[in-house]
Amino acid sequence: MIPTPRPAGPRCHCGTKITHTPGKVPRVYCSDRCRKAAKRALARAKASGGNPGHLGKRTTEFSEENAPKPKRAVVKPEVRRWQGRRILNRVSGITACRACGRSVLDPDTGVVYGRTSRGYVVTLGVARCGRIWFCSQCSAAIRAGRTEELKTAALRWLAAGGTLAVVVLTARHNRTTRLADLSDALWGAPKFDAKGVPVLDRSGKPRRDPGAYQRMLTDPKFYGRPEALNTWKRKDGSVGMSVRPAVPGIRHRIGYIGMVRASEVTRSRENGWHPHMNLLAFLGGTLDGSPAKGVVTGQMTPGEDSLGEWEDWLRALWTRTLRQADPAFEPSTKCGKQGCKCRGKGHGVMVKVIRSADDVALIEYLTKVQDGKSAGTSVQEDLEAAGGAAMETVHADNKRGRGRDSMVPFQMLYRLWDIEAEGLDEDEAEGYGTALQLRDWWAEYEQAMSGRRAIEWTRGLRRHVGLDGDDSEERDKEFVYEQAAREPLTGGVVMSTTAYGTVVKGLAEPEVEEIVAAEIYDSVADLVYGLGGLAGHVRPLTAEEIADIQEHMVARMLAQREAREKAARFEAEQAETDQLRRQFAGLLVQLAARVTDPTLH
Repeated sequence: MIPTPRPAGPRCHCGTKITHTPGKVPRVYCSDRCRKAAKRALARAKASGGNPGHLGKRTTEFSEENAPKPKRAVVKPEVRRWQGRRILNRVSGITACRACGRSVLDPDTGVVYGRTSRGYVVTLGVARCGRIWFCSQCSAAIRAGRTEELKTAALRWLAAGGTLAVVVLTARHNRTTRLADLSDALWGAPKFDAKGVPVLDRSGKPRRDPGAYQRMLTDPKFYGRPEALNTWKRKDGSVGMSVRPAVPGIRHRIGYIGMVRASEVTRSRENGWHPHMNLLAFLGGTLDGSPAKGVVTGQMTPGEDSLGEWEDWLRALWTRTLRQADPAFEPSTKCGKQGCKCRGKGHGVMVKVIRSADDVALIEYLTKVQDGKSAGTSVQEDLEAAGGAAMETVHADNKRGRGRDSMVPFQMLYRLWDIEAEGLDEDEAEGYGTALQLRDWWAEYEQAMSGRRAIEWTRGLRRHVGLDGDDSEERDKEFVYEQAAREPLTGGVVMSTTAYGTVVKGLAEPEVEEIVAAEIYDSVADLVYGLGGLAGHVRPLTAEEIADIQEHMVARMLAQREAREKAARFEAEQAETDQLRRQFAGLLVQLAARVTDPTLH
């Protein structure tokens, strides 16, 4: 037998042919990825005390494929979020996300890295996108603020004698389900006129056709019917009148005063996109008026029959509404799994009543989505997680998806970092999917979730529990900026725009934070110089100097907020004026028609 000749010419260890350029140093690897893989193999071999390669022509226990793989070092959550944001800068189609963390707010002030009295580091003076759905760093700050809001409201309501109920709402989905279609069915779709132009409301914002969530809040059986006066004209010219008495709805029997919706999206290898909602309903209140405009006059205890009626109605309406949107979205109404949290009622709706502040961990669980808790691979796992959240630890920020079968969206960014920045093999990075798939999934995710609120309070609820604020993106940005600006700092460094650009280009933000956390402030200048920047553009700061800079930044943010609010009020007034002008023009047309047409006199 004639042996097959080995192909001539240099080749990489992966078998790819390498072409050398005359006059340059010969290449050993075909790509940077192969070079990093070989470097890791050598490190593994050294760690095991062996030598990579073969002894003779036989594979041995010292060969690369048999060398024990060391465990990957655990990456700190704050570093992981930074990695996700740096990948977001590359792959996002949103301008604000591409610029997040890269531009300086005030070139005259520069960028401050300050060490707090609790030992961690905050960055001041850098522009942030404030997108809770898309930016891992901004989302962490926003969700921390939103969680404290929700905890305060929930504990106040429980202390006053009220009742809370956790509701998990999901829809059926599979690998072929488009996220945009399912999101529209759950939360509503943009509304267009006959010409395809978006329809705007009085404030100039795009209107949406209601989704299953909006229909749930306005269904007459739940909301009831207010008293109404009906009038009609008789043949003899007289006017008849009748009063339709008010009809109470389910909300009156359970004492509903409002709810908070925390929406979430995960993706599993088997079932694809999985958007769903976690609701916290505030029950047990007596209202004078409607939940949006009325006043809470006291508390009551909703009966088990009323709560059961509410749950049965919600399950029926939720199933029917999703079936009308698309039969493929209709959730199950029966379950034969023994011990299932749904109690055999199906996986579309789960309700859990809270009467004690001991269940505050469940309240935190509702808002710590995306990067804050495990991603369920199915609706059933989400139900089990929500049902048992009251017993979980409060510190759930380090959790990730379940193995390689399910991911929260931020894990797509983390996996892209592992593959593209770290050069890890796809089977070593967390999550699943190729780099091309991950980019496509992220683009689909951005398109489907842009313009939607991740956490939303019903109208009037904040007033009922004595809280200010709103659900706007402007408020989200305040959480991002003000949380850092108001932390008491013990020391730090300030660097120029040029020096910060050097740090960003060198992917060295985590190193700067580590140095500042260790209070070795002079070493930051050495790091910048080592990256090719100017050491003189970095200066250590005392606590007094940082306090002055913080005061200046807070004053500037307040001024900018006032300017934005003034602009928003002006736009709303302009929209209202335009609407009145159109109405007046219509009245003039009708008046002119009456004047010119004698039959109308």
